[in-house]
Amino acid sequence: PGRFKERVEFLKYVNTSATPSLPQMAVAEFVQNGGYDHHLRKIRRRYAEQMRLMTEAVGRYFPEGTKVTRPNGGMCLWLELPAAVEGITVYRQALAQRISIAPGPLFSAKQAYRNFIRLNCGNPWSSEIEDAVRRLGNLAKTGYSLRAAR
Repeated sequence: PGRFKERVEFLKYVNTSATPSLPQMAVAEFVQNGGYDHHLRKIRRRYAEQMRLMTEAVGRYFPEGTKVTRPNGGMCLWLELPAAVEGITVYRQALAQRISIAPGPLFSAKQAYRNFIRLNCGNPWSSEIEDAVRRLGNLAKTGYSLRAAR
């Protein structure tokens, strides 16, 4: 800021030296009156339902032998695909279809979990998500049948 440096620093300090009182009071009232607890109960039910729907869709659309693990906490499912299915290949094919997943090797320094993928269940369930899970399952089935045929 050149010659305005001292003034800019002062204005920055006075604008960020404390939390604004009105939002702080609103949050305090929200917590004190049980709003936050109510919100947590509601969102936990919603996330549990989304996890259940995703798990059921995986059972319908993914190759036989796919195992689903629901880690404690969080909003993701860990899928172990049949051994012949490469998670990184499914990831690349899914990305080409604008479906976002995480391949298993991403979670290992030694490139383990090659036949694993992680699915995020944090978005509200919709026909678009179900369609993406169906297409993802088809990618896993196609990858499996091609590798098994070799």
